[in-house]
Amino acid sequence: MIPGLLTWFVDRRRNLPWRRVADPYATWVSEIMLQQTRVEAVIPYFERWMARFPDVHALARASEEEVLQHWAGLGYYRRARFLHQAAFRLVKESNGELPRTSAELQKMTGVGEYTSAAIASICFDEAIPVVDGNVKRVAARFLLLDLAANDRKLHRAADEWGRGLMAQLVAADNPGQHEEIEQKSARAGALNEALMELGATICTPRSPQCALCPIRFACKAVKKDVDPADYPRSAKRTPWKVLELNLIWHQDGPLCLLQQRTEGWNPGLWEPPTVEQGIGEEICQVKHTITHHRITARVFKLRGPVSAPLTPPDAVPLTGLARKILAMCWKAC
Repeated sequence: MIPGLLTWFVDRRRNLPWRRVADPYATWVSEIMLQQTRVEAVIPYFERWMARFPDVHALARASEEEVLQHWAGLGYYRRARFLHQAAFRLVKESNGELPRTSAELQKMTGVGEYTSAAIASICFDEAIPVVDGNVKRVAARFLLLDLAANDRKLHRAADEWGRGLMAQLVAADNPGQHEEIEQKSARAGALNEALMELGATICTPRSPQCALCPIRFACKAVKKDVDPADYPRSAKRTPWKVLELNLIWHQDGPLCLLQQRTEGWNPGLWEPPTVEQGIGEEICQVKHTITHHRITARVFKLRGPVSAPLTPPDAVPLTGLARKILAMCWKAC
């Protein structure tokens, strides 16, 4: 199974910008960006980020506001703050060098089990499995596991399956020897990437392309002739919270009235001020979703002079809601 999967990956893998450089920093940034975000959405952000912050030292020197400004639009802004904090600490403690093992990488701010395993295997050849949503889906179908997508049992089963595959890989690279799972393997990163790529491009949530799958001959879902799309079972969804907000809009040429959030979601980012009740003329309504919240924002045009300072929108990091409001209000006003 493993040789065929690795050959398939070499031949069919997507040409992604973080795969073009052998740089642990670039891998770290890409893995953090890819958390809860689609690959297609990440690519332009990654390229802009690397152009501005090409290494750990450049990131550590930047202000938090500039870091957030380059992250704006990706969401889950705590990820950017953790990257920034970790970069500052790396420069201070190790001259910007990333740790080389998953255990040490997990000591970095914002780096958990998944990200540490990805960096350690892809960059430093540590034979440790990576378990993300794609890998769990492949494992659920390959092993025919009747578990929900967000069931912790599925995560453990996928991890155990991955460790078995890593052990096979190490044994193949060291014939005649009985190596431990921690033994280095020159292809550990490729195996992890191949499984994730398989889930992202072939073993997709809907309409999986089993005829193109390089491991279909060993897949239990194929052998049992069941619909792979039924696995894993649907996850229980967190119910949405509905919010209605009133915001005020005021602009003067290229400047507008913006306020930096200090609490709630997206602290440190900027958006038009919120008010208890609508005042003035309502100019638009904006729909926005964030972390299980469905927001309807009513935007009111504020007439006359204001005492608060105005801000150029391109000079500060904006919330996703603010960017939608700006896109509508610049046209309407």
